[in-house]
This record gives sequence, structure tokens and C-alpha cells, in this order.
Amino acid sequence: MRTNWIGALLGAGVLLAVPAAAVAGRTMVDHGHGATVAHDPAYDGVRTQVHAWSKDGETRFRLMATGLPPNRSFGAHVHTGRCGLDPLASGGHYQHAGAAGPLSTREVWLDLTTDGDGRAVSETTRPWTIAAGTAGSVVIHAATTNPATGAAGARLLCTDVPFGE
Repeated sequence: MRTNWIGALLGAGVLLAVPAAAVAGRTMVDHGHGATVAHDPAYDGVRTQVHAWSKDGETRFRLMATGLPPNRSFGAHVHTGRCGLDPLASGGHYQHAGAAGPLSTREVWLDLTTDGDGRAVSETTRPWTIAAGTAGSVVIHAATTNPATGAAGARLLCTDVPFGE
């Protein structure tokens, strides 16, 4: 009986490994959970999740946050560096090389508006993927994104995300 269980488990592992390998070749999924660093102590209790799904040259991004002040809007962007104690450690906004058009289409903007409980979800899709090593975090800012400049005020918190890795 013990041999049958081992055989069944090994067989199931083989069956599960084949579809996983097939999916891995088509879809890349990046995850970040945090916040890694809160630059403003008022935001120490904020929890974030970042997901990015890349397939067929396109990427869908999702930012989820809890513990933010209720009924308020914030800017949020993918940044080039990883989070650090210095708010500037995360670098500037990621801008996709070769993307043309307005700033909003060359960057990843994930502005949030919280509900009455301080929860928010934001999603966007871009017709490109992020290469490994070119972006490393998502930063939530104090103000919404200015569409002309991309500025969004002070960096409140940062979540590391290994984009493209």
C-alpha cells in the first residue's frame, strides 16, 4: 500500500509538472508583498500586494493596498530601483524603452482611491513587458499623478517587486 501512495504521488507530480512548465513558457508572473519600506511613519500599517502578468508581449499590473487613510486618492508607479531607507533609493519612474506617445503610456501608473475602510485596488495593462533588471518596485505617493509631468508628491511607501526575474 505504501508503494502505491508513493507511485501515485510521483505520477501526480509528473502530471502537474508538465502543465506548470507549459504555462511558465507563456506567462511570467511577478509578485511583491509589503510594504517593504514605509517612508512616512503614518503609513507603517499599510499592506500591499503587487502582481504583474506578462504574456504575448503584454503585461497586466495590479496593486492592492489596505490600511491607507479612507476616501483618499494616491499616485502609484513602477520605479526603476528596489526600495531602501532613503526614499530616492527606488529611483525614478520606469519608462519603457521604445514606447512612444504620452508619458502615461510609457510608464506604469497605478493611482489608487481608497474606500471607506482604506482599501484600494488599481489595474492597468501595457502592450509591452518589463525586462529583468530594469524595474524593481512600486511606490505609493502622497498625491495623484499629474498627467503632464508624472509627478505625484512625496514617496509614502515602497514595495519591492522583482519584475521580469
